[in-house]
Amino acid sequence: MSLVVLASATGSPGVTTTALGLTLCWPRDVLLVDADRDPSQSVLAGYLRGTEAGVRGMTALARHHGDRRSLPQELWQQCLFLTGDDSPARRFLPGFTHPGTPGLFLPLWPDLAATFTTLEDNGTDVIVDAGRLGPDGLPPALLSHADLLLICVRSSLRSLAALRLHLPGVRAQVETAIGQPRPALCVVGPNRPYTPTAIAEQFELPVSVTIAYDPRDAGVLSEGDAESRHFATGPLMRSLRTAASSIAAELEHRRGLGQRPSDADALAVNE
Repeated sequence: MSLVVLASATGSPGVTTTALGLTLCWPRDVLLVDADRDPSQSVLAGYLRGTEAGVRGMTALARHHGDRRSLPQELWQQCLFLTGDDSPARRFLPGFTHPGTPGLFLPLWPDLAATFTTLEDNGTDVIVDAGRLGPDGLPPALLSHADLLLICVRSSLRSLAALRLHLPGVRAQVETAIGQPRPALCVVGPNRPYTPTAIAEQFELPVSVTIAYDPRDAGVLSEGDAESRHFATGPLMRSLRTAASSIAAELEHRRGLGQRPSDADALAVNE
């Protein structure tokens, strides 16, 4: 099992679209978790075109945790299927339903993050959309269990300036995490205008993933727009497939060697 966490410094660099796209292209069974602490329900309203989750999701998990129910068993009951394909299975855990809920969720993070690591029993990887880092950073327990922390950023000066403001906090938090996953960058829309190489050198972080800038096809994932005839073969989906297969293969290889990302250089699979 691999646990990949995606977050952004600020703004809208495409964290949710990237996390969803990676999930749809992932080569193994996978669970996408909406852990954005600024609730938006964007996957339900966008890609799933207004699908109602009912009482399922992160809020329900918190309630059942309070009732001392088994999280590993309850987790699957709270999920939806993103696609109808049986293999690989692509599940989705809806996010918070009220702005005040994330604060109440804090005591649950250690148990939930530990539960994610048990999903290897049925061969399921986990991709977490953590949204913006925020002033308090990421939940420490989630960070400690992560195999890879991807910080999404655009290649524009405005996005990179925001990253510079938040990066010291990320580094400090990673240093205190038990697993100490080294952060890496996901550049959405490279060369607009800065190249991945220039960004990596400037911030002294590897660019593990580059995602093509393709607003029209991105609307299929973010807004639920109709797919164009060439959607599956367009630059966005090609870049997502490359990123998903490369990350999954590298993480599986390192786990086979008994390594965590802190044991070696951070992933750099798609520079």
